[in-house]
Amino acid sequence: MDLEIWSLSGSHFHFGEQGLGQENTRAFWSSDSLFAALIARLAVLQGEAEVQRWVIPFLEGTPPFLLTSLYPYAGELLFFPVPLAATLPDGRGLPAGVRPKELKNVQFVSEGLYRQLLEGHSMVDLQGISQALQGGKVWLTKEELPKLPLGLRKGQEEKIWEIEKRPRVTVARASNRSTLFHVGAVHFARNCGLWFGVQWLSAKEFHHEQFVTLLADLGDAGLGAERSVGYGKGEFKLRATLDLPSPTKAWTSLSRYLPRADEMEIFTYPRAAWKVQAVGGWLTSSRGGQRRRLINMIQEGATLGVPATRHPHFGRLVDVRPHYRTGIEYPIEHPVYRCGLAVAVGYGG
Repeated sequence: MDLEIWSLSGSHFHFGEQGLGQENTRAFWSSDSLFAALIARLAVLQGEAEVQRWVIPFLEGTPPFLLTSLYPYAGELLFFPVPLAATLPDGRGLPAGVRPKELKNVQFVSEGLYRQLLEGHSMVDLQGISQALQGGKVWLTKEELPKLPLGLRKGQEEKIWEIEKRPRVTVARASNRSTLFHVGAVHFARNCGLWFGVQWLSAKEFHHEQFVTLLADLGDAGLGAERSVGYGKGEFKLRATLDLPSPTKAWTSLSRYLPRADEMEIFTYPRAAWKVQAVGGWLTSSRGGQRRRLINMIQEGATLGVPATRHPHFGRLVDVRPHYRTGIEYPIEHPVYRCGLAVAVGYGG
């Protein structure tokens, strides 16, 4: 399986999450949000008719491409989410001095460690050969240290990313009183940022041409929340092509995933492991701000089986317009798409 790798560099971002306040932000951005942002820019640039043309193959089950979520990179190193099956108990005791919470704290691993996990090794196996960064949230091998940016290698930069809470003030119109609140911002060290992958499934030229244009426009317009006050601006660059194993008996997800009804068999895999996340948020329309319909999606890093009847891809696209008890089925005049199609990487555990 070939992944086209794109990098994103920028100043500061706010990546919100359902259930968290504005003062909190994640360090990465999920695939469904990236897809929605591209659709939004396409609507602004070319109108609703072009949006419908863009999404028809996704709705018909023949998507031209799949997106991963955005994950951290540092210099030449890409970091990947830990496959959850690699964190499951396997009957062995932990080595002396290793505490379970230290292993649970790891969010991302380098490409070298990721490939070992894909072969069936566990996080316990990697503990003795790994170097920790970011307070133990990131692991890499000793051999990969020279690939880090010079600032991180020499201790001039302590972390790949920093999260801070920035003060903001709002003023009530009626009373003219000010209220202080805080907004979380994540910013990256020099030569660090986020990356994502594109798996092209079919050669539809207009999708590929529009994709590059939309990425450039998205970088200028900003991604994530708080864009109206300068957050989210960045630059996308094509980085490389990465070869990862295709699924045979099991797979791990590099994207948020929304299963189809006929895919429930994949959850019966003996080493299946997944986490469910409620995905909501706001949308804008001519009727003003509205809450999107809340859906439950499978988080990145899930490890699942391959069904007896093999599908070319996993997941589906869904319309998350709100439903109200007003007699009007859809008060929003246009679909609001959320993409639950997953980039599936072969897992041998």
